[in-house]
Amino acid sequence: MIRSALGWRLVLILALALVIFIAPAAAGKSITRKYPSRPFILEPALAPNAARILPKIALSYEPGLSADARDRDMLQKIALAKSLLDLRRPVELRHQSLAIINAHEREPSWEFLRLQRWPDGDRVGVVLSAPVWVPATATRVVTYAGFEEKWQTVARTLPRPDGFVWFAPRLADINNKAGYRAERIQVEINSKFAPLAALLLEYIFREGWYETDKRLPLMVVRGGEDTYAASGYSRPVTADCLSFPDDHGDSLDAVVVACSFANLAELYHGRHSAGSNHRLGLALDLNDFNFNGVVDGPPNPISRASRQHNRDAMHRLDARHLPAWVFRAAKWLGLRLPQEWTYYGYHTDWQHLDVGTK
Repeated sequence: MIRSALGWRLVLILALALVIFIAPAAAGKSITRKYPSRPFILEPALAPNAARILPKIALSYEPGLSADARDRDMLQKIALAKSLLDLRRPVELRHQSLAIINAHEREPSWEFLRLQRWPDGDRVGVVLSAPVWVPATATRVVTYAGFEEKWQTVARTLPRPDGFVWFAPRLADINNKAGYRAERIQVEINSKFAPLAALLLEYIFREGWYETDKRLPLMVVRGGEDTYAASGYSRPVTADCLSFPDDHGDSLDAVVVACSFANLAELYHGRHSAGSNHRLGLALDLNDFNFNGVVDGPPNPISRASRQHNRDAMHRLDARHLPAWVFRAAKWLGLRLPQEWTYYGYHTDWQHLDVGTK
C-alpha cells in the first residue's frame, strides 16, 4: 500500500512537472499563431533586396503594447527602413524612377517601368501583400490594369490582373467594427517604395489589432498603375453611401443613399495622368471608390467641402473615411498629404498619398 501511494505521488509530480514546462511553451505557440502574417512581396526572387528589408522592419506585436509604445516602434522602424534604403526623403524615389524612364526616352508609364531593373538588380515592379481589416460581408474583387486612355477599355478587354479590392454593400456592416475580419490585400508597388508602403499598411492594421475602435476597413489600396478597372462583365450591384446637403459646407447631416451600378467596374476604376506618382508605383490611394448620385459622399472624395477636414467625424459616419491618425503616420514616413496639394481648383484628393514631386 505504501509503495502504491508513493508511486501515485511520483506520477502526480511528473505530471505537474510536464504541465509546468509544457504549458508556457504551448502558450507561447498560441500567442505566435494568433499574430497576423506580416506584409511580404509575393515573388521575392524578383526583388530580393527589397524582400530582405521587410522582415527587418516588421512592427512589434507584443501583448499589451500601449499606443505610445506602438508609435515609438513605428518611428524606429521608419528610421531603419530609410537607412536600409539609403533614403533621406521619399521624393528621391520619384527622381530615380524618372531617370530610368528618361534613359529609355519613354513616356512615364507603370506598364513599362514595372518591368525595368534597379542598379542593384531588383525589378522595379512588385506585388505587395499586406494585412487589412474588412467588413464581415466583404467579398474579393479582381482588378485589371493596362496602358489605356480609358478605364472602360480595361474593363472590357481585361488586359492583365493587377491585384484585388474588397466590396461590402451595406454601410451598417462597414460601420460595425466589432464584426470585421482580418484579410489581406495585394497592391502593385515600386520595390524601393514597398518597405515604406508596407510600414504604413501594417501600422494601420496593427492599430485595429490592439483597439477595435481604431479598425479601419482598407477595402481598396491602389498603388502602381496607369489605368485600372474591375471587370465590366460582373453582375449589377448596389452599395450604400452618404449624401450631404451641399458640396462645399461643413454640415455633417447626411442621408444614406443606395447607389446602383451596372457592374463593379463602375465602382472600381481610375486613370492617372502622365505626371502622377501612380505611374511610377510611388503613390497609394486608400479606399478610392466611384459613387454616382451622391453629394460629396464617397469615402475620401476629391472634395472642397470643409467637412472633409473633420476626418474623425467623417470616419465615424462612414468608417471607410481615413481618420486623422492615418495622415499623421503617413507624414512620419515623409509622404505628401492631401492637405498639401490640390487636385484641381480648390479640390483636395482625400484618398491619395504619395512621395511628392519636389
